[in-house]
Amino acid sequence: MDSIMSTIVNRRSIRSYTSEKVSKNDITKILTAGSWAPSGNNLQPWKFSVVMNNEELIKRLSSLTIYQSWLQTSPCLIAVFLDTKVVDNKVEGIYLKHVQAIGAAIQNMLLAAYELGLGTCWIGEILKNENLVKEILGASKELELMAVISVGYPNKNNIRSKRRVISEDIISWF
Repeated sequence: MDSIMSTIVNRRSIRSYTSEKVSKNDITKILTAGSWAPSGNNLQPWKFSVVMNNEELIKRLSSLTIYQSWLQTSPCLIAVFLDTKVVDNKVEGIYLKHVQAIGAAIQNMLLAAYELGLGTCWIGEILKNENLVKEILGASKELELMAVISVGYPNKNNIRSKRRVISEDIISWF
C-alpha cells in the first residue's frame, strides 16, 4: 500500500494522550497542511486558534464538552474557524463549499499529525458552546467555529480500532 493510503487507513481518532508536550514546529507543520487544502476561488476561509501546553486554558475549553475527562489530557487544542468575512453567504450553495473547504483543511491536519507520530481527534460536539469557545479565545464575531482538534502523543495502550470494509451497501455503480 502506498504511503498516503497507509496513512488514511491507519489513522485513528485518539482519545487518550501521554503527558509529553507537542512542539510548536510540529503544530506549524500541521497548520501548514491545513492551509494547503483546496478552497473555492482559493479564498482559504480558515482561521486557527492554537492552545498549546496551557493546562488551564485547555481545561476551560474541555469543560464545554461531554468529552472533558479525556480532552483535558491533550497538550494541544486547535480551534478551527470559518472566516465569514471572506465568504459570500448571499449566493445559494456557496456557503456550503466553504464549509467543505474547512473539512478538507481539517482532514489534511489529521493526516499530517499522524505522519508526525501525533494523535488527533476531531471534536464537533463542542459546537453547541460556540459562543463560550469564542469568548475564551477572544475570537471575533466574524469567525464561525467549525471544530476543535485535540493533538498529542497517543497513549498506545488505549487505542481502539474498528476496521472498515468497502461494501456494496455504500456504492452505486453506473
